[in-house]
Amino acid sequence: MKSTPVKPSPSWEERFGWYHYDGTAIYSYTQADLDRVARTYYDNGITAVILFGAHFRFSFWAYWEDIEDFITRLTQAFHKKGIKVIEHHSTHLTYKPLEESYWEKRLKPGEQFYSYPGFRETSQSNPVLGGENHKTRLDDFAQIDGSTGKPALSSYVHTEGKDVYWIFKHYNSHAHCFNHPAFEEAYWGHVKNIIQKSGIDGMMNDDVQWFGGGNACACEYCREKFKQETGYDLPSPDNWNEFFEDYDNPAYIAWKKFKKKQSGDFHRRMDERYKSIGFYPIRPAYCAEVLPFDTTCYGFEAASELWDYIFQECCGIIKHSYICFATEAVHRYAMAKRHNVPSMAMLYPSTPDSTYASWALCRSWGQLYTGTGGDITKLFDRSYREFEKKHKSLYENPEKVSDLAFYFSETTRDYTDKDAPQKYMKPYMSYLESAYVSNISCDMVFRYDTVEGLSKHKIIVLPYIVMISESEGEKLRKYAENGGILLVLGCFGEKDDDGRKRTPEESLGLLGLKSKALYNEYIGFERVNGITFDHALSRVIIEKPEGEVIATGKDGAVLGVSEKVGKGRVIYHPSDVSFHPIQPAVWTKGLRTPVDRSFVGEMREFNGKLLESFIGRKTVDTDNPDILASVFKAGDGCTLHLVNTKGFLPEEDTDASRTDPIPPFCEGATKLDGFRVTLKSIDTTKFSAFLYSPEVEEGIPLNYEVGDGVTTLDIPSGVFSGYAVIRLESR
Repeated sequence: MKSTPVKPSPSWEERFGWYHYDGTAIYSYTQADLDRVARTYYDNGITAVILFGAHFRFSFWAYWEDIEDFITRLTQAFHKKGIKVIEHHSTHLTYKPLEESYWEKRLKPGEQFYSYPGFRETSQSNPVLGGENHKTRLDDFAQIDGSTGKPALSSYVHTEGKDVYWIFKHYNSHAHCFNHPAFEEAYWGHVKNIIQKSGIDGMMNDDVQWFGGGNACACEYCREKFKQETGYDLPSPDNWNEFFEDYDNPAYIAWKKFKKKQSGDFHRRMDERYKSIGFYPIRPAYCAEVLPFDTTCYGFEAASELWDYIFQECCGIIKHSYICFATEAVHRYAMAKRHNVPSMAMLYPSTPDSTYASWALCRSWGQLYTGTGGDITKLFDRSYREFEKKHKSLYENPEKVSDLAFYFSETTRDYTDKDAPQKYMKPYMSYLESAYVSNISCDMVFRYDTVEGLSKHKIIVLPYIVMISESEGEKLRKYAENGGILLVLGCFGEKDDDGRKRTPEESLGLLGLKSKALYNEYIGFERVNGITFDHALSRVIIEKPEGEVIATGKDGAVLGVSEKVGKGRVIYHPSDVSFHPIQPAVWTKGLRTPVDRSFVGEMREFNGKLLESFIGRKTVDTDNPDILASVFKAGDGCTLHLVNTKGFLPEEDTDASRTDPIPPFCEGATKLDGFRVTLKSIDTTKFSAFLYSPEVEEGIPLNYEVGDGVTTLDIPSGVFSGYAVIRLESR
């Protein structure tokens, strides 16, 4: 038996690539062909490769042995070059059933399914699968739609666009229930064979989600488990509509929490199975968007303690989606730090300039970079891998230097309202995106963090945190009592974590506030911290303010207060000064995809300016508005990243494709004129400052000035166009 007896330690020096394959590779490639593939990745600086092929694995059941043998040969080739191999596939999605039009397209020569002999017949068949103790027909594995009592389609709802509108998406087919014992036995049999035959180094059990548009799963096994764990019964299809999406019903909230837990429990059961055969795999895991929704109760968060690399799948046109990607990166970076593992982003570059931009953005977010496009002849990142090796100290385990931390509440996202993404998460994302484009350095904290963990941050922002438990409120109050600053924006604490509604007085009391507020609509101007916003809106008026009044409106309406709580402060600002613009991810919809104009100006002018008024001097800023900057402690010094975003976003609505040029990152792009970077002074005035970039061969020493609590760095003209990193070290 081949196995991994010791789990490799997650490393910031790992460089991930992706290898895509189909039946052509399985049935036609010789060992010499695979050796050439491995050599290509090795020459490109890749140290670990993630496989992508026969993705909806249960639809390829007839080819499992061939797939296992191919992975074995491929792993041997990569291992010769010292490259780790992570097997990756969808755990339970299928291609059954599919419409005729789908087959007409996908069975043509050159298409994926054409390369698997007899795929249409085998993928639509109904074999008996399972282990010795559990055998059943493949179709019986299907998740059951509670509204119909029939197999659920692998459909889900997610949000898209600047208005965060709901969109119904589906894979057109069935997804299996991972609580079905025969499914797990059948799946484990295949996975165990891969492990024991090939000697792979890691495993990504992808998906593990609940589909049916949110109505799954109501099979006999899920019904029984739900009853055992919660005491509630799932309703029959006749009574399903009264139950579904009733966020005032404790049973429905319990069901959503149950589904989330079951997703995580499946991954934990797999972990135990791995250990039982002496396999200790690298387990990377990703999710595209965490901030706005989790309609499928995905196991990514629920089993986060298992992941060795926590990353995001950046789906969308890079130059138009980078702001959305950046704020998701704040979440992944923070989650990864909780588990002392690297964070990473996976993007889909298709040109040399989009590869350079993707790599630069990831490194500026404090993440590893991995790119995939499916064609190994188009690997454009070799020079950046070489740059990373040459300047290892710039990227080793970066520790973010932040101005503030955003409090993230998945309970607000998941358990408050059917339209929580529009009502609560869009404002949350707008504040976070506005901070990013305003060069406000952001970190993130979570509801399970300790008071000690929270206290690492000077300011914690709570935007639209609607659901919060008594214990969360107690921790936040203690954080303030210990000297921290809480900045509450928008509605807050209106529900306990069991769904019980609170009065405004109860909500404010959670944080130790003594001001009295009442629900009353306000529309008009607002003056806050010396700034006037012409169009403010609030559902709450502060009737009896305590402490310092910081925001007022027409007729003397009090719209914000700052109260001393222990050694710290709680700032309560329930009003909105904007309509919370965001720059959404743009998912491709054909050769050309409609894209929105830039909302960066509005984000800076309203929510960004409001945040700036509370934090004072920023950690880092520049006098070039196109440059986004970030600061990390790394090794014995400080690392400052500079990314030029000029020309990323259009001034007017237009259309775009993945291959549209990203001007600052194109070969031969015009180098930037000189500009200045201001940085809150580091510990000593005696340090060296060198600028590095893939665009220059050697480091460039920088001139700087220190005074009035600020270090000012002069960036000379003609040095770089796209990305640079500055190393500050004491001397």
